[in-house]
Amino acid sequence: MKIATVTAPVATLWSRPDAPRPGVDAAVLGPHSDPRSWVAGLDDEGRMYHGVLTQLLHGEQVLVEEVRGGWARVVATAQPAAKLDPRGYPGWLPLDQLSVRESGDGAAGAVDRAAALAAARAWLGVTYVWGGLTPYGIDCSGLVHLAFRQLGVTVPRDASDQRLAVPELPLGSEQPGDLYFFADARGDIDHVGFVAAAPRDGTRFVLHACSVNGRVILEEMPPARTAALAGAGRVGG
Repeated sequence: MKIATVTAPVATLWSRPDAPRPGVDAAVLGPHSDPRSWVAGLDDEGRMYHGVLTQLLHGEQVLVEEVRGGWARVVATAQPAAKLDPRGYPGWLPLDQLSVRESGDGAAGAVDRAAALAAARAWLGVTYVWGGLTPYGIDCSGLVHLAFRQLGVTVPRDASDQRLAVPELPLGSEQPGDLYFFADARGDIDHVGFVAAAPRDGTRFVLHACSVNGRVILEEMPPARTAALAGAGRVGG
């Protein structure tokens, strides 16, 4: 097994080598990737493109499973994704964004909830991008994952995995820095956000990367979100 380190400023993890869109994604494919110009060039539909899985930061390590035509199939071990691979988030990276050599997972523990919320607040106003994990664009579960990772606590990358990994709280007992989870019509978890303030008289406040508003926001939970609220959880129990 080979281990590689991300050498680009930001490396986008793709679902397959041919996933990048001609004329759209070139800015994030080379060794000197430019996520800022990439995000600036995306329209509303482009920001929701599911060929993008997540993003890796400079210095992040991955396991290299295969090299094919200038691409590497990798596992991002710092971004848990139990449904996809027990070792981490799998996908494809351009080989010229990696330094490869021959050759551990962390677990969520006790954490200062106020510090977690403060870390998330620093992302207010950042553009929403599906699969994003940088100041140039981030998604809902990426915000949660990265806020805790900044504190040295590893939580899964995707919202559904985060729900399984985080002990449940009775609604009404949540405190700032806890998490809200939301479900689609089938009951599948499809969104996550931070509890921004203790609930008051049935009113809840959430800090999240919101695809509807197109950025990271702090808001009173609107009726549509309240209807989709599936529960709350606390990292570290």
